[in-house]
Amino acid sequence: MSDALRDALSDPGPHTAESLADRLPHFPPVVIRDALEALAAQGVLERTTRPDGAVEYRYVAPDRYAQIHMDVVKDPAKAFERKTR
Repeated sequence: MSDALRDALSDPGPHTAESLADRLPHFPPVVIRDALEALAAQGVLERTTRPDGAVEYRYVAPDRYAQIHMDVVKDPAKAFERKTR
């Protein structure tokens, strides 16, 4: 794991998708937002909306992180690949 990613993940927040994208320039903001929403749905992150409409996320329950032992990147199409002759 890169130092930038480790540093970004070690800070419990609050974060926005944009603030994390600034710290992690190799990840598109839409991908970061999707990951934050998935973690909020699992209960790992608390999702709040500020008065200005910006959505913030705070790390609140690491024990709920269901994907903790999974590979970071998965190819969902791999399960459907067939060998051709």
